[in-house]
Amino acid sequence: MKELYIVKTPYVFNGIDSKVGKPLFAVVGVPLDSTSSFRPGCRFAPLHIRLASQSLELFSLRSLVNIEDVPIVDLGDVVIPHGDLLRTLSIIENVFSELIGNGLRTIAIGGEHTSTLGIMKGVVKALGSDVCYLCFDSHSDFRYEYLGSKINHACVNRRMYELLGSGKINLVGIRAMSYEEYRDLKSLSIKYFTSTHIKNLGFREVSRNIVKSLEGCSKVYLSIDLDVLDPAYAPAVTTPEPEGITPTELLNILQMVVDKRVVGLDVVEVAPHYEHSMISSAVAAKIINEVIGMIYVSTTAST
Repeated sequence: MKELYIVKTPYVFNGIDSKVGKPLFAVVGVPLDSTSSFRPGCRFAPLHIRLASQSLELFSLRSLVNIEDVPIVDLGDVVIPHGDLLRTLSIIENVFSELIGNGLRTIAIGGEHTSTLGIMKGVVKALGSDVCYLCFDSHSDFRYEYLGSKINHACVNRRMYELLGSGKINLVGIRAMSYEEYRDLKSLSIKYFTSTHIKNLGFREVSRNIVKSLEGCSKVYLSIDLDVLDPAYAPAVTTPEPEGITPTELLNILQMVVDKRVVGLDVVEVAPHYEHSMISSAVAAKIINEVIGMIYVSTTAST
């Protein structure tokens, strides 16, 4: 199935074309950019993040893992029929269902956050609904509908609630929402931590709360909208929002909560042409490599 819907790209993640018999991680670009409401262009992120990744050192001082030794395969990009969002999400669902069903941990390079809905439907198809969703984002993305549509970047976490239920959703780093979203998050008992919580309580206390919230989860899917970071650290995103966290705060939290239960990761909403320095693409690539190291060391430690 996936061979029908994935096309090879001129760059591979980290510049390493892994020829392993049984990879643990599969990198897939998802260049979806159909519902962006402010700054479009995140369909170009997979290419730029791959290019930026080739400048990074691959030994992680956090996990003490040499990423060059990790069995990773870059499969290329999902073919996106631009203009047909429902068809696109169906393709994404089928591709990720097959990959995860085959035991791979997927690394999706977005693309807009709407793509996460297709990915999560694929995760549920492959593994069942016993999956918790951990999302780092500046926006709650919890509108029931936005601009007359129920399927777009501003509604993706509302659709996750409908897919998984309130007890399986954790939102971290949020600092932008409508009153209606605030009201619904409260009434539906959605667990969330704002960027102010992280600044005032510290990453350790927030991390302990996330770990506690995830205690009953046998599997976790991790979604990172890069605008969770302050625009000073990631300016090239589709909807930048002030008062964000730092890359170090994000990675410190991830280091305390990521373990072998994480079945997949996406990094979304990078719009690379809004800067010339490639800072945001480099940060995105760094986050991906660090999370790979965290999952890998947790997985190998338990075998």
